[in-house]
Amino acid sequence: LLKLKKSNILREQFLAIRKLLALENSDYKITYEINGKPLLNSNYNISISHSHEIAAIAISDNSKIGLDVQLKESKIVNIQNKFLNKSEKSNIGDDLTVDILTMVWASKESIYKAIGLKGVSFSKNIQIEKVTEKDKIGKGYYINGAEKVKFDLRFFYLDEYILCYASQNLES
Repeated sequence: LLKLKKSNILREQFLAIRKLLALENSDYKITYEINGKPLLNSNYNISISHSHEIAAIAISDNSKIGLDVQLKESKIVNIQNKFLNKSEKSNIGDDLTVDILTMVWASKESIYKAIGLKGVSFSKNIQIEKVTEKDKIGKGYYINGAEKVKFDLRFFYLDEYILCYASQNLES
């Protein structure tokens, strides 16, 4: 798989993920479902993310987890209408800073990874109820017809990056 990576940064990210995994447990091996979702050779679930020089993994016994890391970039302001819906704009408020928008985008990416389905619409199927910059928490949902899966969101800041960890709220 390493040979298939076309750029140095993609090769470095690929190797960094495997190194992180080996540090956690040298017996862990990653395989991929046909839709690209990573699997571990254990009873645990894994989510992988990388952005520029950051690589991250999350491992959990929760059936639905997702991890996303995003570099904060001002261009997110220009594309917000592609991933935000009207309800999110009213729930989140008018103070749509680069940080808030990056938190929402990372939330949607994390939930998307947790669901593991192709064809999910970020604006229609993934609803972010709230993100709180101060507490670094949030709530979101995957909605498809009558199906509604609730996710708890946790945010971590690392220099100019925001990481979001989404885990299915099993109480809902």
